[in-house]
Amino acid sequence: MKKYMLILTVIAFFVTSCDCDDKSKESQNSNNEIAADEEVTTIKMANFDDKVGDYVGKKIKIKGTVDHICKHGGQKLFVVSETSDARVKVTPDEEIAAFNAELEGDEIVILGIVEEQRIDEAYLREWEEEIKAGSDMSDGKGEGVHLGGKVEKGGEHSDIAEEMEKVNNLREMIKESGTDHLSFYSILCTDFQVVDDNDNDHDNDDDH
Repeated sequence: MKKYMLILTVIAFFVTSCDCDDKSKESQNSNNEIAADEEVTTIKMANFDDKVGDYVGKKIKIKGTVDHICKHGGQKLFVVSETSDARVKVTPDEEIAAFNAELEGDEIVILGIVEEQRIDEAYLREWEEEIKAGSDMSDGKGEGVHLGGKVEKGGEHSDIAEEMEKVNNLREMIKESGTDHLSFYSILCTDFQVVDDNDNDHDNDDDH
């Protein structure tokens, strides 16, 4: 168990990478009220890791503080909570297009669809082939690909040794897990709203 937790800690270091495509479009819908025209499950940050696997492909609502926004086009952000160790990755849908950097530090309510990224041996072998192909480049850097989810392959400026370390750590995590894959979850944001102090005074989140 200690070994497994150590590997988890190493992987967490890579979660904050920002290998994103630079997009010029930004959507400013932070003042819009979140639509309530369909059944949406509210999940608290403290329960996210335990509950999220049951809601893949479904809409959920979650509230957290924006801890980080990708500086290269606002193509993802991460939310955290003082009451939890969870750190949830959120990506914008096509309509939102990008997150404004000014959201960093704000508390927001996110409406979105849960997405799952599965890491298995086939995925890791493909990743290794990409690293090997990149090792022939004159600058010694792997090309890689950005696949989203919580764990990401490096971009064109990624370091080959670091990429191989990610692969080996993930392979060890799979072995320790006793299953044939790892699942990492994120939210595809379809709408969001900045929370003001008055909203916090009347917070009625569900107990999910």
